[in-house]
Amino acid sequence: MSKNKSFTISKAGLFLVCILLFSLFPKSVSGFYDVDVPHQNPEQKIEQSGLISFQPTLYENPVKRYIVFGSGSVSDITSRADNVIYGVGSNHGSFVVGVFQQNEVSTLKLQGYSVIEDLPLEFNSMATNVSPTEVSRIDTILGSDKVIHKYGYTGYGIKIGIVDTGTDFSNPDMKDSVARDERNIPVMIDADGQGLVLTNATFVANINSKGTVQNYTKAIPKNTTSSVYVNSQGVFLDIKKGGKGTYIQVYNSLFPRGGNSVLNGTVSDDYKIGRDPKHFIVSKSGVYHFGVIYESAMQGQFFRLQLVPVLVVDSITPGLYDTIIPDMSDSWKDFTKFDRPTITNYDFDFTDETPIILGNGEEHLVYDSNHDGNLDYSAGMAGSHVLDVYGVITKSSLINKAIGAVNGTLLLPLDPRGNFFGIMYDFGGHGTGTAASIVSSGKESYDIYGNSTKYHIKGIATEAKIVPIKALWLGDAIYGWLWAAGFDQEKNNWKFTGKPRANILSNSWGISNFPTLQSVPGLDVQSLLLSALNVPGSLDKNYPGVLVVSSAGNAGPGYGTLATPDAAPFGLTVGAVTDNVYVGYGPFKNQPRFGNSTSNYGEVSGFSSKGPSVIGDPKPDLMAVGEYSFIPTSVTKFSKDATGSFALFGGTSLAAPLVAGSAAILMQGLKDKDIPYDPFTIKNILMSTAADMYNDPFTQGSGLVNVTNAINYATGDDDVFIVYNNASYSNIKKVLDSSLKSMNSSSVGLQRLQLTNSSMPQTSWF
Repeated sequence: MSKNKSFTISKAGLFLVCILLFSLFPKSVSGFYDVDVPHQNPEQKIEQSGLISFQPTLYENPVKRYIVFGSGSVSDITSRADNVIYGVGSNHGSFVVGVFQQNEVSTLKLQGYSVIEDLPLEFNSMATNVSPTEVSRIDTILGSDKVIHKYGYTGYGIKIGIVDTGTDFSNPDMKDSVARDERNIPVMIDADGQGLVLTNATFVANINSKGTVQNYTKAIPKNTTSSVYVNSQGVFLDIKKGGKGTYIQVYNSLFPRGGNSVLNGTVSDDYKIGRDPKHFIVSKSGVYHFGVIYESAMQGQFFRLQLVPVLVVDSITPGLYDTIIPDMSDSWKDFTKFDRPTITNYDFDFTDETPIILGNGEEHLVYDSNHDGNLDYSAGMAGSHVLDVYGVITKSSLINKAIGAVNGTLLLPLDPRGNFFGIMYDFGGHGTGTAASIVSSGKESYDIYGNSTKYHIKGIATEAKIVPIKALWLGDAIYGWLWAAGFDQEKNNWKFTGKPRANILSNSWGISNFPTLQSVPGLDVQSLLLSALNVPGSLDKNYPGVLVVSSAGNAGPGYGTLATPDAAPFGLTVGAVTDNVYVGYGPFKNQPRFGNSTSNYGEVSGFSSKGPSVIGDPKPDLMAVGEYSFIPTSVTKFSKDATGSFALFGGTSLAAPLVAGSAAILMQGLKDKDIPYDPFTIKNILMSTAADMYNDPFTQGSGLVNVTNAINYATGDDDVFIVYNNASYSNIKKVLDSSLKSMNSSSVGLQRLQLTNSSMPQTSWF
């Protein structure tokens, strides 16, 4: 049973200005985002649903999510504000994140603490009018086309963790790209807690020994919501209850932005679960669980609400719930009701919907509205682990002197008792864009330019698998990093499971306009942890290391514009170059976007952030295409006039996953030749084989990533060699060690956080 709380103490972190300051959100072809124009903040579009009505929430003393930092201890801050959800302490002070009322904020400020509110997302769109003949030169610019043709290397066997807004796999080009475990369950984590779905409204049925449903005539059992009844039209959940309706709890995925963490809703229509007493959706225990998914999708400058009624049943073993049935047809009608001139007619029927069983490979919540074989609507993918950030299912975490950097209970993808399950969805499309740039299969065809000419959009490593890691706050990202690196949290401490869940982590986000917390980018807690994630043996003696790729940021063209955590010296930081296929919009109508012809490409993007970091080591490390690429998107159509499921995507947010995909191809090649490697090996090969762009190292690093050259080294072709030294690692380690000592590893819940004394060769000089 969930707990209806407006806020609780669980876990959290700093706001991932992320995806936001370091990226360009993908948009439909009716408007694209560009770095050349100012951004606006999207607003939540308030809509009335025909599926459920919510009780109004009173805001006598509104709460918001704040960051508090200063010289005091975590316990001192928690003594002055009740609803802390995450805290980190060190010898130099502490910071805390919480959902606070205004009077608590005032108290903290009076005590000398600095308090800042979350920073908003930034968006913008531009109209288009395009007519070029290509959609991308990425494979040619980065050299992946030759590798595929010559060796067939496509990233097969490599898992890439995408730390982002979530990932939507509904597009046919993305459908089979999610990583799966040995039981074929999707490997996904929502460390932000958005994907929690409550299904704790229960309906008891009277099913006799012959498997026939009869009307329930006994008193409703305690803690049961209602019953199941039968009439001439079928078998139904008794939700109307004589006109009173049924009260249910709905998890608010937008919290703390609006309302409480759990919303109070009333459903007023009975749902059909069978056509007659002998033909009905089977629940072996006779108890049906019901709930409503509450999520949002971005439409232009607004968020449009998505509500999906769901039924959960135990179809095989009594009491062991294994099947989810989403009412996607009614959800689609509700989502598009404002596009219809007539009143929406819902059928309130689960019998015509597709059941989802985790592990069957068909966990997508999708719908084809006109049955033409092309999907029109997506509400995500069932089967995600969800971190119970606000203590909705489990007890709230308590703050104590040995607090971990992130806290909270990681919930099962589907509660065996049927009270909740987790979904992975992408409210803004950014995470889907980063993943698609890697794994899009290129099977679908798209009318990109509206001239009836069809194009295919292919990722750089089509057979790599994606581990989606949803994280909108920095504490959530830390949780996602460690989980993907193969750690599980036990009593606020992280324990290594023996094997990473992902081989590569890709981060297309960062923190720029953020208080230094008495540290600088590269030496802050997040950057130190990112560096350590790359170093074998740093977090556990058996930890093999995970390659962490980060976008350099879009704060150029000035030098020294790197931020956190892309300034982490042992991570692989990526800047952006031009592609120059996209032409013909706005002031560039019928003209190339860059230069006098489309032959001008592969130049450093003006927005790409530059080094050096405060530490002084050369950054970025590599360059890849960031202006621009078309990518597949969610299949969701916001109107009947919507065009294909694709968008233009760009920024260093694009460049980073392209290098992550390049690394996946290289890893496959090394595995094929039985050549051992670690994150430093991969980074050194990619840097040594990059194409020099004849810029300084603080602008381009070692140059433009070249997958062909990297694989030629792995295969011993064309006399390709790598360059490295044994001094850079130890020199950088000396700088980092003092910060690591003052950090206190228990602040991130790790018993061990130290850099190995063994020599780690590096191509970069410092």
